[in-house]
Amino acid sequence: MFVSASAQLNAASAEALRTRLAYESNLDGVNTKVAGLQADLAKAEYDLQQTVVRAPSDGVVTQLALREGAMAVPLPLRPALTFIPAETRYFAGAFWQNSLLRLKEGDDAEVIIDAMPGRVFKGKVSKVLPAMAEGELQFSGNLQSSDRLFQRGRVLVLIELEDDALRESLPAGVAGQVAVYTDHFSHVAVMRKVLLRMQGWLNYLFAEGH
Repeated sequence: MFVSASAQLNAASAEALRTRLAYESNLDGVNTKVAGLQADLAKAEYDLQQTVVRAPSDGVVTQLALREGAMAVPLPLRPALTFIPAETRYFAGAFWQNSLLRLKEGDDAEVIIDAMPGRVFKGKVSKVLPAMAEGELQFSGNLQSSDRLFQRGRVLVLIELEDDALRESLPAGVAGQVAVYTDHFSHVAVMRKVLLRMQGWLNYLFAEGH
C-alpha cells in the first residue's frame, strides 16, 4: 500500500514538473507554444503574399490564363500570362553577312511597313547585333552535327525610327522592309530609294499571305 501510494506520488510530481516546465518554457520571452503558432502564422501570411503577381515594370498583360486557385511556380513550363514591358521599340532588319563590310551604327535607313502602304519612314542604324543564332551552342549529351557548319544566317540590325509615335501606334511584330544607305556606292542609294518606294505602294495590292 505504501509502495503504491509512493509511486503515484512520484508520477504526480513528475507530471507537475513537466507541466510547469512546459508553462515556463520561453523563447525570447515568449512561450514556446505561442512562438510556434506565431511562426505558423508568419509562414501563412508570407505564402499569401506570394500569391500576388507583380509586373517587373510598366507594361501590358496579354493572354492572361492566371485564375484563382491556379498554381504558378518560379520555373513555369507553361506561363500563366504573357507580359509586354513598356520600353523603347526597335525595328530589326536581317542582312546578308557580306553587308558587315559596310554596315555601321549611325548609317541612315528607311523603312516601309506592310501595315502602312505607301509610306516611308526614316531612321538610323542603332545597333549591329554581335551574334547570330548559328553561333549558339547548348550543352547536351549528343555530339554536334556538321550540318550546323553549313547554315548561313543573316545579321540582325536594329533600326531606330525618327517617328516616336509610329513605334507606339503599331503592335510588336509587324513586318516590312528596310534599306540602309552607306558611303559605299552612294550613287546606288537613289535607285534603292526608288525601288523601296515602289515596293511600299505595292503593299496596297498584295496583302501578306496572298
